[in-house]
Amino acid sequence: MKKIFTLLFFVGAFATSFAQKGHDKNDQYAVNRSNSDYRKFDNHRDKIYTFSAKERNQEIARINQQFTFKIKSIKNNPIISRSKKKDLIKKMKLEKAQQIEAINAKFNSKYNSANSFYGKKFGSHKH
Repeated sequence: MKKIFTLLFFVGAFATSFAQKGHDKNDQYAVNRSNSDYRKFDNHRDKIYTFSAKERNQEIARINQQFTFKIKSIKNNPIISRSKKKDLIKKMKLEKAQQIEAINAKFNSKYNSANSFYGKKFGSHKH
């Protein structure tokens, strides 16, 4: 019985000697999470994206098409009263304007490498 406990103790000690805190084991390699101090100084590259004028125009066209369909369906609904239709259409137009404003803000962002100097400056640099 004493030999079994001793054997289990040494097997446990041997197994835990290979456990490394702060590492994730992948199929190919281990990644050390604690060694990410470079992000304290260099995190702007993680935020950069590309959103071209063509993509912006496509998104705005998609939004316009969706809201045109929604507004037509509200106008053609005989169950809804005239005043309720006006309120719903006003809400739809406000929501449409908000979505288009969000698309334009995404395009005009300093992190958009297709549009801004900041994005072009840091987006073209490879690690």
